Amino acid sequence: MLQNNMPDTQGIQISTQNPFYWQYQGKPILLLGGSLEDNLFQIANLKAHLELLHSICGNYIRCTMSSRDEGDVKPYCKGDDGRFDLEKFNPEYWQKFSDLLRWCHELDIIVQIEVWATYDFYWGAANWADNPFNPKINVNYTAVESGLPEEIDYPAQTKVNPFFKSVPALDNNEFLLAYQQKFVDKLLSISLPHDNVLYCSDNETLAPYPWGQYWAKYLHTAVEKFGKKIFVTEMWDYWDPSSGEVAGAIGQSPALGDWFEEHTNPELHEAANFSYSLNDTSSYQFVDVSNHNAQKGEIHAKTAEWIREAVLATRKIRPINNVKIYGGELEDSIWAGSPQDAKERFWRNIFAGHATVRFHRPVAGIGLSESAQSFIKSLRMFTDRVDFFNFTPANHLLYDRQPNEAFCMMNDRGEYLLYFPTGGETELQAKTGTYQLEKLHIPTSTWSPAETTELPGLIQTDSDDHWGLILRKIS
Repeated sequence: MLQNNMPDTQGIQISTQNPFYWQYQGKPILLLGGSLEDNLFQIANLKAHLELLHSICGNYIRCTMSSRDEGDVKPYCKGDDGRFDLEKFNPEYWQKFSDLLRWCHELDIIVQIEVWATYDFYWGAANWADNPFNPKINVNYTAVESGLPEEIDYPAQTKVNPFFKSVPALDNNEFLLAYQQKFVDKLLSISLPHDNVLYCSDNETLAPYPWGQYWAKYLHTAVEKFGKKIFVTEMWDYWDPSSGEVAGAIGQSPALGDWFEEHTNPELHEAANFSYSLNDTSSYQFVDVSNHNAQKGEIHAKTAEWIREAVLATRKIRPINNVKIYGGELEDSIWAGSPQDAKERFWRNIFAGHATVRFHRPVAGIGLSESAQSFIKSLRMFTDRVDFFNFTPANHLLYDRQPNEAFCMMNDRGEYLLYFPTGGETELQAKTGTYQLEKLHIPTSTWSPAETTELPGLIQTDSDDHWGLILRKIS
């Protein structure tokens, strides 16, 4: 049962100053993060990992309720016969989850929970074959009673597990739905006392839209009795949220587009599409666009810009979250990209007006590696240097700009922000006058001595590397 023991605090909310962003404890806040795992509560050195993130001014993690990795604790207990009992929750699993939320609250870290860890329910020896909901390994129901298969030999991108069709608008499987509701109720009983939590129905799902919508509404209804407001989204397995409106997406190269088409079922994209999150504002109070971070270079930038304009066009401005920034040492990196891609995506999303960025776990991301730490720290140093929440994207001010060369934001006080992924120079069409120029070398989190420059005019970096520049008009 849920307990009404929630503290009366100013928790995570949509910013009243600028609803494209979040606020926490009454102040607008930019959410920046990176972590070793997606189901972070399962790791052994959790508290130290969170303290490391906090020490570099990171404040954002992802929490899938996953238990498929080797050594993970399951959410349910096993009986003497080795089968799970869905009526008996495993105290160790839920205590780990509780510890994560408590430590994050103490460190002012925002947690984005994904209720259903999609890949725990599909092929693989440690996935569906070892999932407590599999009728083959629990004492609660058979395959016939539950409508669930004992074997799954397909990935989530080609066919949907009936587990994700139990809701009334789909299979209306009330028997299975009751067990699913108990899992969500248990989760909420632990998470609701904390005011630093965001909710997402699924991890990069291709399940039909009514599935995620049902759980979004279920979450909202479950907490209304306590007078608490929560914020919910859905994460679609959809690399191009613009559905072709951005030229060149799915990928920057034909190979990436071919890879995507080969590994996905196009019929599933008809049923599961980013437009649902965009337009269903009653179910989804923010949008997560993580999978657009498989795009590269200028196409990634254009997609990030398109997303912000699409949210603006709904007349219901909401934060845009990126809880996964891909790019790492994955051997098959055709879709994830490189560490350089990750670092560029991290900063480009912020310059496109998005509210959150977090480096994905290795090996498809750079997690909380040393390089990730420097990019998180530098972005915080950079945005804290100005009244960031009054800036808007302004790439149109960069004259003769080359693809992926430089990115710009501006405010109405004669201040400009620039980001160069690989150094270079650009003409900035700013208001005429003398400006103070500050340059941040992002990989080393080091400011160069301030200088002055005349604008409009040429702006250049000190080397071919990642740079952040701040220009302020001198009155």
